[in-house]
Amino acid sequence: MARPTTQILTPGKIFRAALERFDERQEFSIPQLAKRLGVSPSSLYHHVKGGRTEIIEGIRSLISQDAHDRGDFPPGDGSWQEQTRRWAINYRYALGLHPMAIPALVGESVDDAPTLEIYETLAQILESAGFRDDRLLDALSLIDLLVLGSAIDAGSPEPPWEPSETDYPSLSRALAAQTGARRQDRAFTLGLDAAIAELDRQLTTHPSPPKS
Repeated sequence: MARPTTQILTPGKIFRAALERFDERQEFSIPQLAKRLGVSPSSLYHHVKGGRTEIIEGIRSLISQDAHDRGDFPPGDGSWQEQTRRWAINYRYALGLHPMAIPALVGESVDDAPTLEIYETLAQILESAGFRDDRLLDALSLIDLLVLGSAIDAGSPEPPWEPSETDYPSLSRALAAQTGARRQDRAFTLGLDAAIAELDRQLTTHPSPPKS
């Protein structure tokens, strides 16, 4: 019997299958992935010797590569505020497609090239704006926290709270007033506007020395 001309199992297929598990709001284990892919656990380990950690890294790389493939990185011309805004919107969109995977992703340090390139883009934007040293790291982390938190919120139910009007009147009125754009999108825009405004204020009131 002739051997198959193509490899049946690849790391990429394993990573994609694990991401699909998250998208179905399920965790994954090596035996579960092996069953999903129709192979033995030992065959799966042959391709991902690092096990779960390697698979999580692979999922992150897939999401980041999908973001790159949309053509949104780097975010183009304009002021640093405009570029930062586009970076945040684009990356939040990519992550928000897979909100259930994000808690697993943040549990591991980032070392894959596609994701590091995305963050290098933001670091260069902020550094060119005038942020240096720990202020650069703080600015980078602020935008990152906003994007990650909002992307996780993309997977939350609507409404996110179910209060009784009698016991929680203010919260009930807030929910009853919701109209127009999605709550998550409005909150993200509000937070991003505030973050960029505060970073701009810091640059204006406490400018960093020129980069040597």
